[in-house]
Amino acid sequence: MYGKNQWRGREVEGRYSDMMTWFVRSLNEDNDLDVKFTDYPHYYFTIEYMKKIFQTDEYTNTTPQVETIRHILDTTNNVVTIEANKHTLEVLPPDLVNRCHIIYRIQDTALQKLKDTDTLSIDAGWYRVHQIMKCNMMEMTPDNYKFDEQS
Repeated sequence: MYGKNQWRGREVEGRYSDMMTWFVRSLNEDNDLDVKFTDYPHYYFTIEYMKKIFQTDEYTNTTPQVETIRHILDTTNNVVTIEANKHTLEVLPPDLVNRCHIIYRIQDTALQKLKDTDTLSIDAGWYRVHQIMKCNMMEMTPDNYKFDEQS
């Protein structure tokens, strides 16, 4: 939801689709969430939020953003999804890689030109290829997000 730092709605992306979710773009003034950690079964931290993990404290070697996610994982049974791109994934602490559901964002508008029967191929190294037919992918449009609610 544009213009909001935190809001609620049903997840429409990934394997936790249709789950009531608290979305977080940034923490509030108190470096906290606007809800209790047990209020929602799913917490989703956007790419804008995750880009703040680069701003680590030199003494603790962490950020309030990372500690908030760890607190949810350590004290609840809630699901945490984080958005990542190439840059944030490289600096993501290993415990979050292992404990969070990651939606890896690849921006490429050429995908829209492919037919449903075409194949998307991601090369991850020499003979390390991941492929999926476009018709087997979830597709979200702006209409999918219309049920997000203001906090």
